[in-house]
Amino acid sequence: MFSGMDLLGWTGLIANALSVTAEIDALLNRLEARHGVRILYACESGSRAWGFASPDSDFDIRFIFAKPNRAYVSVADGLESIDLPLEGLLDAGGWDVRKAARLLGKSNGALVEWLHSPIVYREEPEFRSRWQGTAREVFSPRASVDHYRGLAKQMVLAKLQTETVRAKDYLYALRGMLAALWVARGRGIPPVPFANLLPCAPQEVMAEIPGLLAHKARTGESERMPRIPALDDFLHAAMAELEATLDTLPKGTGDIGPLDALLRLEIRMERRPLAAPTKPSDFTLDRVRMPDLLLFDTVAGSQAYGTALPGSDEDRRGVFVAPSDFLLGLDGIEQVADPKGDEVYYEVGRFVEMLLKNNPNALELLAMPHDCARFRHPLYQHLRPEMFLSKLCARTYGEYAMGQIRKARGLNKKIVNPQPERRMGLLEFCHVPEGQGSVPVLEWLAARGFNPKHCGLTAVRHATELYAIYHDEVCSYRGLVSPKDPDSLVFSSVPHLAKPIAWMNCNHDAFRAHCKAHREYWEWVGLRNEERYRTNAGHGRGYDSKNLMHTLRLLDMAHEIATEGILRVRRPNRDYLLQVRAGKFDYETLVALAEEQLEIVRQAFGTSPLPDEPNRDAAIAVLREIRAGF
Repeated sequence: MFSGMDLLGWTGLIANALSVTAEIDALLNRLEARHGVRILYACESGSRAWGFASPDSDFDIRFIFAKPNRAYVSVADGLESIDLPLEGLLDAGGWDVRKAARLLGKSNGALVEWLHSPIVYREEPEFRSRWQGTAREVFSPRASVDHYRGLAKQMVLAKLQTETVRAKDYLYALRGMLAALWVARGRGIPPVPFANLLPCAPQEVMAEIPGLLAHKARTGESERMPRIPALDDFLHAAMAELEATLDTLPKGTGDIGPLDALLRLEIRMERRPLAAPTKPSDFTLDRVRMPDLLLFDTVAGSQAYGTALPGSDEDRRGVFVAPSDFLLGLDGIEQVADPKGDEVYYEVGRFVEMLLKNNPNALELLAMPHDCARFRHPLYQHLRPEMFLSKLCARTYGEYAMGQIRKARGLNKKIVNPQPERRMGLLEFCHVPEGQGSVPVLEWLAARGFNPKHCGLTAVRHATELYAIYHDEVCSYRGLVSPKDPDSLVFSSVPHLAKPIAWMNCNHDAFRAHCKAHREYWEWVGLRNEERYRTNAGHGRGYDSKNLMHTLRLLDMAHEIATEGILRVRRPNRDYLLQVRAGKFDYETLVALAEEQLEIVRQAFGTSPLPDEPNRDAAIAVLREIRAGF
């Protein structure tokens, strides 16, 4: 009877937990960025992990994090725990890896449960197996029984003393008591799912559990129900059994050696170092995202501006630090990117160089919204916007914005002039004059029954792009084009008295233009964002509306820099920008608006208190500090 509830209830709860994985992952990313830590392990704790959540149960997210290595050789204790206020149904909290290791030595019940949770949201390679192994090695049955017996006793003597009680209180008391009996009877670390503890329950208790679970699964946390005598009797009898055996339980070895080894491994004091890049090709996207190189990692583009739509790409931007041994050689590295440019990571030296030039793409990385940052090394905070904002922004933002206008119109040529999948051949640009016009050469030959392979060509002196065509099935003419290269004409040796059957004009310029347009179009098709293309084709305005949206966004940001001295990446006028993107306005209106805004920006920078350009010496000093810190 219970196994059916187990299948329907337990697997349903897991599915429900997985449905919010993306939201939980984003929360964990924000925590890493905000506190400059890396989360080694995150899981579900509480009723969802135990298998008896209510419809309104929170997601109890628990995690273990590591600080930068130098924090563990400091006289200050530093950050030991992170506790967040409830965000909707997300209740998150975690411990520093050193605190967790100390608690593991005490067989802390909550921590041991985290390590055995059936719902894991994040895990560094082999983390859980290492910690589970150490948990078994230092396990104290006495400490574990004390923990679970205390939880059950608290429920029995407090929450379960009234005439009506909550199903939740019964289940919490039962789970604590069954876990304590599991350990006291020599079974080792108790399992987390409630269903797996039931071998320790007598039949009369087993008979009540399906109804109890069903009641909790369909009601809210505060719903009350009558007392169940069979459960009350079991809880009191189990408390007495545990009381009698408590002093006989082992207390653990007390050996901290395994805990020290585990801690050193997790903070990478004794882990084999990653191979340092020795040549530019070693700097791949995966490599620069590793902790020994990564300085900053963020989601950028429309996600950061607040203009993302369903189907929008996730652009990634970041900064990494090349090892000093590499920099002392002859090679250099400026950035690493994917072919489409959706993921770009700048080497910190190149990044600072771009900041000194007030490059808009670089500057916005200094003010990314917290919900976009995936990783922020503590050293990254030394690069502050106020160090770099200057009157150079009048030119860089203005030029960038007007460049977007030119791109918007230029891209229209591809949108309204698609190229066929098959590229045309050279002979399709060759014509035979006839009457007052001309006929394609292959069509002209076919109409007269001439095989092109039996034809020969000679150039006509003093007549550019004009050729004489000869035909003779006996003579070994070479045809019109080379068999090795159909895009090249081939010439034949022709007898002195032979007469041409026609003259042919070959427009090489038009052929080369077609080849270029065809190549560029299909390269664009391979790289284009399909959602963006459909938007532009759909509104039919004759321009790329996303480029125009970015034009106005850039000019607004430039004005804020000039008048307020701030970088505001997340745009407050999202609705208006999305109207621009949707093609609600014609091209000329937007261009006129942009030109007017550009003039306002130039005037604002003329009276702005910002410096003419950033302080180069200060920027170099910060760059050296970051490299030295790494």
